[in-house]
Amino acid sequence: MKRSLVVLAIFALPLLGGCKDPDSSGGPATGLLRAGTDIVIKGVRTFTPNDSVAGSNDEYYVVAFTFTNNQGASLAPRIDHFVIEDLQNRRFFGADSGNVSLIGISNYSGTLKVGESHDYTVGFRVPVNTTGTLFYDNSF
Repeated sequence: MKRSLVVLAIFALPLLGGCKDPDSSGGPATGLLRAGTDIVIKGVRTFTPNDSVAGSNDEYYVVAFTFTNNQGASLAPRIDHFVIEDLQNRRFFGADSGNVSLIGISNYSGTLKVGESHDYTVGFRVPVNTTGTLFYDNSF
């Protein structure tokens, strides 16, 4: 009986943690996100929002990635310019604060010269099971 409870507890812990790795077999972003030309995705974690909006079926993707500035000029990347665009061309803009799923995220705020790279962790509130492409949009 004790062994059964221990085994059950081991399998239940990830469910209680509130997050999951989308796919551990084929890489961290398999099935969820593709990287745009200046992005290398290192990991994707999903979290259920703690603010339960009635009728909402959203989740947070917290994405760790490396961004290389290939924009043609020095750039101080803004977190809200990192975008996930889904298959229906809906756009979801990045955030690194504003929800408990994003607590502890701290990003580089300096300027990147052309060709320089830096690691970022950015959250995106998206409908459950969203697939799309992550990229940096410098057009706005």
